Amino acid sequence: MIKVLVNVATLKKGGGQNVALNFLQQIIKEKPQGFEFVFAVSASSQIKPFLEKNNQEIIVVSDNPIVRMVTEFFRGKSIIKKYKIDIIYTYFGIGLYPKSIKQVSGSADSNLYFPEIDFWKEFKGVNKLKKHLIDRYRIWGLKRAKAIIFENHEMEERGKKLFQLKHTCYIPPSFSQPEESEDFSQLTQNPEEHRGLFLCGWQRNKNFMLIPEIAQKFKEKGVNFKFVISTSTDDSVEYLEFKKLVDQFGVANYIQLVGSVPKSQLPSLFSKIDFVFLLSKLESFSNNIIEAYYYKKPLVISDLDWAKSICGDAAMYVDINNISDISNKVLTLLFDKGKTEDLKQKQSTKLNAFPDIAEKSKMELDYLKKIYESA
Repeated sequence: MIKVLVNVATLKKGGGQNVALNFLQQIIKEKPQGFEFVFAVSASSQIKPFLEKNNQEIIVVSDNPIVRMVTEFFRGKSIIKKYKIDIIYTYFGIGLYPKSIKQVSGSADSNLYFPEIDFWKEFKGVNKLKKHLIDRYRIWGLKRAKAIIFENHEMEERGKKLFQLKHTCYIPPSFSQPEESEDFSQLTQNPEEHRGLFLCGWQRNKNFMLIPEIAQKFKEKGVNFKFVISTSTDDSVEYLEFKKLVDQFGVANYIQLVGSVPKSQLPSLFSKIDFVFLLSKLESFSNNIIEAYYYKKPLVISDLDWAKSICGDAAMYVDINNISDISNKVLTLLFDKGKTEDLKQKQSTKLNAFPDIAEKSKMELDYLKKIYESA
């Protein structure tokens, strides 16, 4: 019997937390033979009440990352001894538990593996220094772990070259259909309007600042197009800058902010849009990709190595530094139905290559067992 400490304490919100919940739901449901689990969880995460509801053995740690790291460093040895832990699986990130215990970490910090891209370009002075120091800490943690799991094959290969990682594994992401389906009432069907979805918040990495100028190109060409963005107005610097660009280009009618979208409303939302945009500088992976494939919506994505390693020929690639290239290629998809259908077929084929949650969870557990039994 292998006693695993599943460390999800680094996850308090966002996509990483949702991915981890899929894994947790699966292992609790299936009760895989040969394994026992203890869970380290952040005090305020959605994961904590889920584990409590399912009567799991949990270790609650602080939301504050510094306090959490101090706890792991100074109490880690006693935690390992108390719960008789054989191996640690830190789902995403790093745990400062004793190096004497084998630790497998999931890595999704894509900027570490593409140093040629100035990921923190918008930051200045002390704030930029902090970001680089955090990155150095994460690299140290990668080297300290016994093994690393990647969900992007290009990142795995770069990790071996850049950081001399010896034990790595590529496990592709899985897709989980919503168990419930509700109407997304913020949008109604409108066959006369073309719609492109940015499923993101005010995160600069998503390159939403490109939207107003792309919208202006459509406006100039008389194309009835609306960008649907899954966020809301607020007082953030990012939103205020975005609003200024919208006013500057006079494209308010081309943009609709619809707020955060519950998972149960995704099927309805996707039925009311025509394209999915993912114009990020960097991603390890994004659910936007697999959702576009599943709901049969053409994916318009950055023409960069990270994207090509995931999508192959199953996406429309655009130069994120060239507004005309983006608008022209979207127009190609709008008016060349043959090309659009060919892309959808390639996306459908690509979708079949991704495992379901049960398959992915088995791959993770098999790898944990392999590392546990290795020298």
